[in-house]
Amino acid sequence: MKPRSLAAAAVLAVALLAPPPLAQPARGAAPVRRYQVTMKFWKATVAGVSTIAVTNLPADAFAYEGETVEFVVRNDSPIPEGFAIDAFGVKEVLQPKQTKTVRVRNVRAGAYTIYCHLHPMSVHYTGTLLVAPRR
Repeated sequence: MKPRSLAAAAVLAVALLAPPPLAQPARGAAPVRRYQVTMKFWKATVAGVSTIAVTNLPADAFAYEGETVEFVVRNDSPIPEGFAIDAFGVKEVLQPKQTKTVRVRNVRAGAYTIYCHLHPMSVHYTGTLLVAPRR
């Protein structure tokens, strides 16, 4: 399969699996997609070495260009965590047990990294906001 066909198939698969918008937009307004994101803290021992990791559940989000994406982010980690999407100027800090709502309006088509700007990506894993073009 050609890389372009493979990429198109991946975008289509994500579009078909994406949850529908939860909010009904006002007439003429762009839809709003809402994601409940929980930052989870994990401890493990691998080959006798203790390690920690933080993951955002879910890690990835999907929208169509022009929509508003709303993240309701809860930090279940025992330490402060970050929630950042550079392309949209998002850079939030959440204290333990804190919940914040982050809105990104009129998203542009592309793939954008969602990450913690406070910790290395090897400890707090990244996610992706995938925005598909409208046809």
